[in-house]
Amino acid sequence: MNNQMRREKLLEILRNEAAPITGVELSKRLKVTRQIIVGDVALLRSSGRPIMSTARGYILEGNVGQKGCNRQIACQGKTQEEKELQQEMDAVVDNGGVIHYLQLNTPVYGELCIPLNIRSRRDVRQYLEKVKESGNPFITVITGGYHQLCVETHSTDEMEAIEESLDALGMLVPMAEGSEDVSTLENMD
Repeated sequence: MNNQMRREKLLEILRNEAAPITGVELSKRLKVTRQIIVGDVALLRSSGRPIMSTARGYILEGNVGQKGCNRQIACQGKTQEEKELQQEMDAVVDNGGVIHYLQLNTPVYGELCIPLNIRSRRDVRQYLEKVKESGNPFITVITGGYHQLCVETHSTDEMEAIEESLDALGMLVPMAEGSEDVSTLENMD
């Protein structure tokens, strides 16, 4: 099997999976090293394939099975400092979540939606560094720290783990009854 055929087979495997699949499992199925899989995924991403890396493996974006979960999670930061925002975002990605966007409801500007697409601790660090380099405060300062994160997970268990982690950090704000689940994220992309 040549390189192109292997990458096509990799995409086929990911298309048929509703849950993340690890690099080790992919390497076994394709009879190559995990490093080859990492390289193939990087090449496929650079060609525009929407492959997500999660704490549990690789999955095609939008290929989440029926057990997937999308939710807006209300959060309240107390200090508006980098460390606090990092803890919040790490709590999401460490438990298998993707932060698609941050939403603020402001009295002056109305509803603001900021696309983030944060999937890993690396993404968190890069985002925080970008804000730091800009010299501007975190945008949540305009709402006193209150904001909502639109989070996607592969299961309700992951979503519950995220909410438990945020609650343990003292950042989770209970949402109004019935407003938690988001039927689709497609309109926001």
